[in-house]
Amino acid sequence: MRLRFFSSSITDGFLRMGKGIEQRHQRCAGWWEPHLRCSRAFIDTHTRHGTRCAVFGAGRLLDIDIAGLLGKFERVELFDADQSCLPAWRARFGEELGRRIIPRIEDLTDELGRWSTELRRGLRGEELAERLVSHRARMPSWSAENFDTIISLNVLGQIPLYWRDYVREANPSLSEEGETALCASMGELQRAHIEGLFCSPARQVIALFDSEYYFYESSESEWRTEEALFGDSASLLFSSAQSSRNAFSQDGTKLLTAAESWLWHLAPQFVEHDEEGEIHRVEARVWES
Repeated sequence: MRLRFFSSSITDGFLRMGKGIEQRHQRCAGWWEPHLRCSRAFIDTHTRHGTRCAVFGAGRLLDIDIAGLLGKFERVELFDADQSCLPAWRARFGEELGRRIIPRIEDLTDELGRWSTELRRGLRGEELAERLVSHRARMPSWSAENFDTIISLNVLGQIPLYWRDYVREANPSLSEEGETALCASMGELQRAHIEGLFCSPARQVIALFDSEYYFYESSESEWRTEEALFGDSASLLFSSAQSSRNAFSQDGTKLLTAAESWLWHLAPQFVEHDEEGEIHRVEARVWES
C-alpha cells in the first residue's frame, strides 16, 4: 500500500474539505439524494468488467456503489487526498481493505505540495501573479498506471476550488491581477487532470464533473451563474464530446460513448445559508478506447 502524505498546511486543507463535504451531506441528505442516485446509476450502467479500477475522489463513497464495482473488477483502488478517509474505509471494509479494496491517500495533481511551497516563500503582488500564471502542471503519475477503468468523481471541481481557497487564505488581499492569474492556475490543474484521463492506458474513463454553478435567492427570479471549468477545460471536454475524440491521445483514441447531465441541489437556501442557495449542473461522460 503506497500512501503519499503532504506538508501539514496542505494536509489540514484536505481534511477540512473532506470533513466539510461529510457534514454538508449530513445536513442536506434529502436534497443530495437525487444527485447521488443519478451518479451511482450512471456508473453502474456504464462500467465494463475488468481487472483493475481506480476511483478518484472516493471520499466517503457516497456517490458510488463499491459492491457493484467489486462484482466487475478483481481490484478497486480508492484515491483521495483526505487522510480521514482511511479510518472510515477501514471501519467499513475491515480486513477486506488492502486485499481487493486498495486505499491510496494521494494528491492526484502531484503539484499542490510544490506549488504551495512557493507560496510560503512570501510572494506578493505582481511577483505572485507572475508565478501563478506561469504554473504548468505536469502529467500526473497515475496516468501511466494500467487501470482498466478510471472513475473521476468531481475531482475536476474539487481540485481548483481547494487551490483557490488555499491561495486566498495565504493572500487575503489578492489583487485583480492576482485573481486572474489564480484562475489561470486553476485551469491548469484541470487541464492536467483531463490530459491524464485521456492519455492513460485505461480502456474506459468515466468522469463526473460540474460545468456550472447556479446561485439563487428565494425572493429573486434571476439566478447568478458561474463557470465551473477554467482555462481550456470546457473546450477540451466538450469539443471531445462533439467530435467523439479527445485532444490528446494519438494512439488508442478514446471515443465518447455516453453522456448525461442533471442538477445537484448542493446547498439549499435556509439550510446551508440564509442569504442564497447553490445548485450545480453535473455532467457525466464515458470515453472508451
